[in-house]
Amino acid sequence: MTSVYLLMDKNNDIQQGKQNWIIIIVGMLFTVAMLQFRYQYHIFFLEQLQLFIFTKEYAMQLLSTPGGLVEYIGEYLIQFFKINYVGNILIVILLTITGVCIRKLIEDKNKSCFIFECMIVFFLFVNFLDINFYLKGIIGYLFCLIALLIYYRIQTKLFKIRLLIVLLSGLFLFWIAAPFQTLFFVVVCAIELKRHGLNKGKSLFPLFIITICGFLVYIFAGEGAFRIYINIDGVCSLRIIPGWTKYAAWILLPVAILFNPLLEQTFKLIRKSLIKTIIQILLLGGIVIYLLPKYDDNWSLPFKQLHYYATHEKWDDILGYCKEHPLNNNYNCLNYQNLALAEKGILADSLLCYTQKGKYGLYAPWDRIVPTAFVLQKVCYHYGDIAFAQKYAFEGNVNSVTMGFPETLKMLVKTNLLQGQKNVAAKYIYYLQQTFSYKKWADKQYLYLSDTLTMRNDPEYKGKERFKEKENHFTYSNELYILAGLDKKDKKLRDFVLCSLLLDKDLPGFLNWFDFYNKDTSFQNIPDLYYQALMACAPSVPDVLTRYSVPENIKNDFEMYSMVYSSGRNSAEKQKWLHSQYKDSYWYYFHFTKIEHE
Repeated sequence: MTSVYLLMDKNNDIQQGKQNWIIIIVGMLFTVAMLQFRYQYHIFFLEQLQLFIFTKEYAMQLLSTPGGLVEYIGEYLIQFFKINYVGNILIVILLTITGVCIRKLIEDKNKSCFIFECMIVFFLFVNFLDINFYLKGIIGYLFCLIALLIYYRIQTKLFKIRLLIVLLSGLFLFWIAAPFQTLFFVVVCAIELKRHGLNKGKSLFPLFIITICGFLVYIFAGEGAFRIYINIDGVCSLRIIPGWTKYAAWILLPVAILFNPLLEQTFKLIRKSLIKTIIQILLLGGIVIYLLPKYDDNWSLPFKQLHYYATHEKWDDILGYCKEHPLNNNYNCLNYQNLALAEKGILADSLLCYTQKGKYGLYAPWDRIVPTAFVLQKVCYHYGDIAFAQKYAFEGNVNSVTMGFPETLKMLVKTNLLQGQKNVAAKYIYYLQQTFSYKKWADKQYLYLSDTLTMRNDPEYKGKERFKEKENHFTYSNELYILAGLDKKDKKLRDFVLCSLLLDKDLPGFLNWFDFYNKDTSFQNIPDLYYQALMACAPSVPDVLTRYSVPENIKNDFEMYSMVYSSGRNSAEKQKWLHSQYKDSYWYYFHFTKIEHE
């Protein structure tokens, strides 16, 4: 009878092993699909947040500091995220190897339980979706697991030998993968407790050692060093305080070491391996469905997608996305939307066909954060404000934890070339020449250092020399207005100024600028939006109708709109009717769209 049960258990193990491999393959394919179809632009955006330079000096700079090796490997891999599919595949490979290593570390004779490794991998995946979490957080975790697997194989050695190996391994991990030596010591303590019990308190020695080391680092090196080299903060941006999801993968590993045997014993009560698998899949599915939408930074995905389109000047794609997914109060996204309208030459014609939220939708307020720097440098550059494009590129670039951001460095090259600051441009060109993705572009710019005429004929630069830097010009907050006043024939700048005033509901300002432009005979083909704004001014400035020739159909529409708006109908009912007829009109925007300062 015993032999029958043994045979059944063996068959169940074989079946469970096959099911586990199927789960691994399906999980890999599912993760690749998610990364490609939902988080594709997150991966592209990560590549924009660093600049990996192929120089010995840069390598020595990283490798000479604790944790430098995993940081170097992480940055090296991320540079290839610019290539479609490569980032997805690399991340899935790293997570799969991590899961297999955890399986090897925690499994007992019974292999039916896979929930712990899946949960740890899931939390690492969630952390990866946060731009404040560095890829070295996954690579360092993998290095730590490899060290733990080696340590797990020496459990038959004397405690003194094990302790010596722990100390040497911890020091090695500190140098190549700080702060993962902390996780290593904690998990070693869990392994000691599992394999040898309390052992007269000796099993707690690793925990005692890392606690003392952490305390000494905090006292003598300060909180900053403690966060970087001891705490989990070292794998995140120091500008944030890591949330609980960042700690989950660290906490679950020692928990898995200690409690996986108990879970395995519980699952032995279920004889059919398929039922065990289904139970765990349902539990994991519930965790993923509940936690992923809450912690995957989904609020930032529209910006990352629009940023990708803007970087590659895919203006039609931006407008298509904004039409399908109307934007709300994200000014950076609205800036990309309206920049696309301007580049297509239809800013005034189609302004209110898209969501608008005041003048900041054209030019976001400067809040000194990197995404806003990315946006404003593009807005200024495409409108011809080279000096301010240079300013925002520089402001954004100083926030980089590497040698800079690719797009800000490229902007600094272009703006410095246009401003004639060739020595400064040469410095940034040199950085880009040492990269994988931007060397070809940088080599082309290098030729322009000695050939200004060819540069000015390049479509990338032609017509961009609009504003020469002069003393204290950065004190002006409305430089695009200055440029618009200097060049009345520039339609793009003209529409920017007039649309900005209309979005801000500044009708007197609009009238002044409209009159300024109307004196120029080149102001032809006036958009309906401007005529609608003139009609909105008419009740307070009656001579508008005599000064300007407003089409009859615009007058009739305004009369109908005013009649309904002034009627005694219920406010909600009135708005509903006007929305159905006039939602794209300036009058509807003026009355029903709330802007920030109102």
